[in-house]
Amino acid sequence: MVTADRLPGDPADREARPRLVIITPVFNEEEGLPAYAEEVRRVLLDGSGCDARVLFVDDGSRDGSWTVIKRLHAEDPRFQGVRLSRNFGAHIALCAGFDLAEADVYCTLAADLQDPPEVVLRFLEAWAAGASIVWGKRASREDASWRVFASDLFFRLLQRYAMPRGSKFTTGSFLLADRAVVENLRRFREHNRITFALVAWTGFDQEVVAYERRRRLAGKSGWTVSRMIRAMYDAFIGFSSVPIRLMTHLGLGVAVCNLGFLVYLVAQWLTGTPMPGWTSFMFVMTFFFGIQFLLMGILGEYLSRIYQETMRRPLYFVSGSLGLDQGRGKPGNGPRP
Repeated sequence: MVTADRLPGDPADREARPRLVIITPVFNEEEGLPAYAEEVRRVLLDGSGCDARVLFVDDGSRDGSWTVIKRLHAEDPRFQGVRLSRNFGAHIALCAGFDLAEADVYCTLAADLQDPPEVVLRFLEAWAAGASIVWGKRASREDASWRVFASDLFFRLLQRYAMPRGSKFTTGSFLLADRAVVENLRRFREHNRITFALVAWTGFDQEVVAYERRRRLAGKSGWTVSRMIRAMYDAFIGFSSVPIRLMTHLGLGVAVCNLGFLVYLVAQWLTGTPMPGWTSFMFVMTFFFGIQFLLMGILGEYLSRIYQETMRRPLYFVSGSLGLDQGRGKPGNGPRP
């Protein structure tokens, strides 16, 4: 249970209960949403001690997810919804949730219930004790061994080369953030987003809550190998200087190798025994041209992202809402569902 004593601001202006919003991105989750709603209603909406509600962010689902969200809202107005005009990706969907909801404390929760809602109650206890950010750390997970290995490797590389020192971040987007953190998080408007990395970058007081991750109840996970690699790539490009420094070191190493090879060729020419054949020559040319194009590709990635950010395009468009008006976080009828 959480009391009003933890609310930010003037104690005289505090409400009876903290306002909690649970942000849940949805993409083709029609099959699992009823079970999600039933468990979250029981555990969090009725049992958290907060003025709690759920904000579904439909990220361009192609099944009947939005229809289910509308039915849930009609049955219980504490289930609110925002529908994006197309699929922008889970991290943009979370950004929309943080932008549009107004609360004292925000929590992310996946629709597949692999992250148990009961853990949010422990998040709230850590928040009430003074933490501004609470991370959910998977003590164990029922995933393939290669996924566990890849996730651990990703975490260790980020911890060493990308994330702020002293941060207690964990990979994945199961976390709690209070209003002060979210107000600062809203200032990040980049398109290539990794939510946990942005939250970790803000700093603030952080705590970690370990939990046992469940199996997915319904549907198919969108966390594919390609998306995992993409997330690692985005995190390092966006938060680390390692790629550009690696280019410098690699270029220096190639130059040294070329110098040694040049000395060898001159020595062969002076002794009158030049190296015969094209095989070794073409091998060396192919190798170093490959390195050159790799470096050009990394530079091109940086230039592409700079161009994308200078265009200042909106991160997302909202095509419908339930329980929110077009202003941020204010209850109302909203645009046509």
